[in-house]
Amino acid sequence: MTDLQNRIDALEIKAAHQEQQLNDLSEMVSDQWKLIERLGGALSKADARLESLENNNAEPASGPNDEKPPHY
Repeated sequence: MTDLQNRIDALEIKAAHQEQQLNDLSEMVSDQWKLIERLGGALSKADARLESLENNNAEPASGPNDEKPPHY
């Protein structure tokens, strides 16, 4: 093989590796986007549930930390 052929082969190998890496990264981005959409939906549901609970409890519940000590 000539030097030119070796250089062409090396470039073809690099291009093939880069193409595979690009495909792998594209798949990773797609998977991450699906996860982001799922987590966004779960966050929306949790936010709606929290808002519903807050609306149902107009008065805050008094707990042991809210009570004044007996000497007051």
